[in-house]
Amino acid sequence: MHHQMVYFISPLWQLFSLGDWLILSAMLIAAVVPYAMAFRDKTSLALATTVSILLVYVVQTFTWILWWFGLGWHDPLIALVAIPDLIFQPGEWHRFLTAAWIHSPRDITHVLGNALIIALVGVPLEQRLGRSRFMLVYLLGAFAGNLAWCVANLGDFSLGLGASGAAFGLLGIYLAAWPRDEIEFPLIIIRPWPVQLIALLYFGIEVARAWAVHGMSQPSHVAHVAHLSGFLVCYALGRPIARGGPVMPDSKDSGPSQSGAIEAARNHRKGGMGSLDENPWNDSEHLLSDKAARTLERLRQEGDELETREAWLDRLSEQAKCPQCGASLKMSGEPGNHSLSCSKSQKHISWP
Repeated sequence: MHHQMVYFISPLWQLFSLGDWLILSAMLIAAVVPYAMAFRDKTSLALATTVSILLVYVVQTFTWILWWFGLGWHDPLIALVAIPDLIFQPGEWHRFLTAAWIHSPRDITHVLGNALIIALVGVPLEQRLGRSRFMLVYLLGAFAGNLAWCVANLGDFSLGLGASGAAFGLLGIYLAAWPRDEIEFPLIIIRPWPVQLIALLYFGIEVARAWAVHGMSQPSHVAHVAHLSGFLVCYALGRPIARGGPVMPDSKDSGPSQSGAIEAARNHRKGGMGSLDENPWNDSEHLLSDKAARTLERLRQEGDELETREAWLDRLSEQAKCPQCGASLKMSGEPGNHSLSCSKSQKHISWP
């Protein structure tokens, strides 16, 4: 995230010409189209985010070129960036998020650096978290970074822009939940590097840069507080967010890939399978028939795999009765973790 100086704050929306609205419309289309295609095709939202910020940058650059030649007004972009003395006013809160899609057209390294992290770190992270949680973390990092930067700069007529807070947030949650993952990343050479090395290296460099600026009073146009805040907030909330996703934190599998995520989710479901040792039909008025007893024995012998357990549980539900009331049984719960319950009252039995 970068910041630039602006010396004039006004009701910008009231000053927009038709050309300004066309510029904003073009930026909105550039930002939204990659997400629409990702939802339609069920593809990666991390890649959609990468393409989205790059397309917005292209529109920005075109707008900046027009402004440079005196053919347009460049200030519509100011309606989307984080301005400390304006962002907390009603009707301006969108800036906490929209600023993460705006980058300086004069600094291509800024947008490319963010795009690199979002693509290389975001794609495997999305496979761990799931699509909705990935976007939640991305927006959380952007919000936390812009909030911290604006609070730290109240009274300063400056503007903040860039996706760095969000990008650092991705590093923060990855470090919190799956620090031992290895992902392809260009550190000296492009090869798989441990996430904890990548994240801590970026965080350490940022702390050093922040100290050089604030501790030694050196000038800088980089909003270090936004980077660190996005990282720390997502790191703090990372494990609670990740626990609800398809792959549990610290999962040991073949790595952050589609097959690895499927394998880890399967292992998680297997870990939740209940014990088959107990027999709720013992000492019951509704004992198992000989056929149901044989099915129970097969279930115990072969029920250590998800598919075989499901098959034998389904057969037992057709052959056995509720041990308390004698009513029919039904399968309940989620696929892979089904249990048998009474069709009249689930309080009677929930087994295994």
